[in-house]
Amino acid sequence: MFKNLFDLSVKRSGIEIFGFYLFYSIFGAMIAGLICGIIIAVLHPEAKTFADGARLGMLYGPLMAIFYGVIIALSVIHAKGIFNSFNAVLLTIIAVPLLYFGGISLGFIPVALLTSFDSRK
Repeated sequence: MFKNLFDLSVKRSGIEIFGFYLFYSIFGAMIAGLICGIIIAVLHPEAKTFADGARLGMLYGPLMAIFYGVIIALSVIHAKGIFNSFNAVLLTIIAVPLLYFGGISLGFIPVALLTSFDSRK
């Protein structure tokens, strides 16, 4: 289930795709939260309460989810050498609104499905 998580060129089966989804979703949520907190602390020093931080997190969170999801999707596409695959590009495009409106938990599904493609390298 969690084999070869850092080798993005591996073709994964169903349970391996789920393991990839779990690992990178949890990892992405932690990284996005950390980066979002740093951005809020630097750009908005006037935010002193939890409510202020939560409000700003709702603003920056979807942008961080899109950034993270697209970076991982492009990394998988590059590792597999499938830049000219219509399905790979379509899944990446579908992932963007899902990442914005559903966060990493919903938007990372098409990104995880990219790992099921055959490598052309």
